[in-house]
Amino acid sequence: MGSTLFQALNAFEGANDSEENLIMEFEKIAKAAFFSGYFQINGNFKDSYKLKLTYIEFYYHEDEGRIKDEKKYLKGKGEFGYALGAVCPNPSGVDILFDNSSKKYHASFLIRGYRAIVPGEDDWENNDKNRNCAPHDFWYDFFGGANMLNTGKFSIEWIDEKEDTTDIVKQVQRININDGRLWGFKRTMKP
Repeated sequence: MGSTLFQALNAFEGANDSEENLIMEFEKIAKAAFFSGYFQINGNFKDSYKLKLTYIEFYYHEDEGRIKDEKKYLKGKGEFGYALGAVCPNPSGVDILFDNSSKKYHASFLIRGYRAIVPGEDDWENNDKNRNCAPHDFWYDFFGGANMLNTGKFSIEWIDEKEDTTDIVKQVQRININDGRLWGFKRTMKP
C-alpha cells in the first residue's frame, strides 16, 4: 500500500495536455509532502531526528507531449527505470522521482526547504532564503546523519503522521522561483 506520500505520487495523473491540471496534481503531492508525515533519520536510536518538508519544486517533462522542462537532470527518451519514489541526489539537492514510462513523462520534486526536529534541541528550518543554505545541505542532513557505523544500519524512512489541517485556510502556496523554475510550493503555516 505504501505511505501517504507514496500514494500521492502513485496517483499522479500527469498534465493530460493541460498545465492547469498539472498544477492541481502538483498541489496534491505538495499537501502530502508537507502534511502527511516526515523523514525519520536513524530510526528509534538515541541520535534519531526528523526532517519535515516545507518547500519543494517540481520538474515535469514529456518526451512526446508539449510540456517541456529543459532543466531536468535526466535527459533523453528511454531514461526510465527508477522506482516510484526513488531518492536521487544531484547538484541541486535531492529529488524524489515519479516518472511514468508508459505515459512517457519524467516527473520529480526537489526538496528546497525543510525543518529539522532534533530531540533535546530547538527546531530549525533550512531553505533557500537562509543566507548560509546551499542545495547540498539536505544531502548532509538526510544522508550524512544516517549513521550506520553507530547502529550497523542505514536508516532513512518516511513516517506517516497526518497533521490536523482543518483550521488552516490555505495549506500550500504556489510560488515563483527566482531562477526561472515553473512550479514551486511552500508550506504556509508553522506546525
